[in-house]
Amino acid sequence: MKCFILAALLLATLASGENIFKINITPEEAQQFLNSAQLRGIGDIEYAPKTGENPLPEARNEQGQFVYMGRVIEHPEDYVEEHYDAHQYHGQDGLGQFAYGYKDWNQGKNERRDETGKVTGSYKYVQPHGRDFVANYYADKTGFHVEDNRPAHLKLPATKTPAVLKAEEEHFKLWGELAAAAGHNPDPYAAEYQQEGRYQPAEPEYQPYVHEEQPYVPGPEETGEPKGFFYAFDYNVPLLRNKEERAELERLRAVNNKDE
Repeated sequence: MKCFILAALLLATLASGENIFKINITPEEAQQFLNSAQLRGIGDIEYAPKTGENPLPEARNEQGQFVYMGRVIEHPEDYVEEHYDAHQYHGQDGLGQFAYGYKDWNQGKNERRDETGKVTGSYKYVQPHGRDFVANYYADKTGFHVEDNRPAHLKLPATKTPAVLKAEEEHFKLWGELAAAAGHNPDPYAAEYQQEGRYQPAEPEYQPYVHEEQPYVPGPEETGEPKGFFYAFDYNVPLLRNKEERAELERLRAVNNKDE
């Protein structure tokens, strides 16, 4: 019952956007926060909401130049200062589990490590051409695995262009000629090299990688019961935007959203 009440309170707190700063809490309490943090969205990331914009604040250096945060702006009328309500969170339970994430105006990420050692996460950002890039990944004893939303043709292995193939052909032809002139065979696997007293490279033996997660062992300086922590807070992000570049990005995003 106590866990249920705590979970309900955490859900209400996170939903209200209240800032949280908890340290030296029990692993059980920390795990409640970590579980509640999943509402932030593994695989369902939102960008920070825009809260407003204004003309650039008037500020000039000793030469009379218009400056914004140390940068000289030749045409301040071409820019605006936007404001976004960014967010980040991070927590650990003291036993190996963690969760963290953030969201900004054009990017965001969430990641979680569970009690088995498996790490699951996702990240998202706006590409220059306006389309969102979204990746979901996990890492466990079988290795790292990732899936993203690129079109299928962009995920194909890289192929050699005709120019590269021609350059390779010329390179190996020259290599062979020089090796023959020097009396050596450039192929270490050729019969000439497979003689007693000569280096014989061993055929590589494929072995699949299997990661074994080692149990956590406290160091000598770590004493007492395990403790966890969790924090989550919002913060204002001012952003310098060029009006023309912003309009072009918004146009590209509108086109991409229409095509999807």
